[in-house]
Amino acid sequence: MDQRLEELTESLCRLVGRGEVCRRLHRALAPIIEYDARTASDLTATLQTYVESGGSVAATAERLFLHRNSVGYRLQRIQELSGIDLRERATRHTLLVAFAITDPSMLTSSPLQNDEEGGDQG
Repeated sequence: MDQRLEELTESLCRLVGRGEVCRRLHRALAPIIEYDARTASDLTATLQTYVESGGSVAATAERLFLHRNSVGYRLQRIQELSGIDLRERATRHTLLVAFAITDPSMLTSSPLQNDEEGGDQG
């Protein structure tokens, strides 16, 4: 991870708390997470890979071993489900920071359930 991004994520964790960032990301991505659970798809992983790849469809396709058209279809579906505009650079940067902070298990289960199990690390 880039040094500046690492410093930013640590600052955010201290200010907001890791658990709160996880809960907010889960709420924002809830339609995608629910769709993944219903259809056994990997839209959440696709989104994370896309933002980690700097918004590059080609790099995302390469990392996920998919055709570029498949990645394009998934990104379109993500935008339809969530209302998130992935063309906006600020949105991708926000998601990148949120994914860097978030415990991956928070993206597959209820954030409240994780809190009850001591999952809040903030």
